[in-house]
Amino acid sequence: MHWIALIAWGGALAVALVVLGFCAYEIVWKANRLRADLARLQAVQGELQRVGAELSTATQRLASVRLLRS
Repeated sequence: MHWIALIAWGGALAVALVVLGFCAYEIVWKANRLRADLARLQAVQGELQRVGAELSTATQRLASVRLLRS
């Protein structure tokens, strides 16, 4: 009967190792995906800042033109 307890503990240990391995895989995979998403978002942020600067310049030009016409 002692061997039944050992087999049960061995099975529980195997299941725990599989679950921990899967969790580690998921964490690594998601961390890599988040790093890639962050890089893309930072690229978009840079583009938006550039567009914002261009919009600000265009607004200033338009204000200048309106002042000249007045």
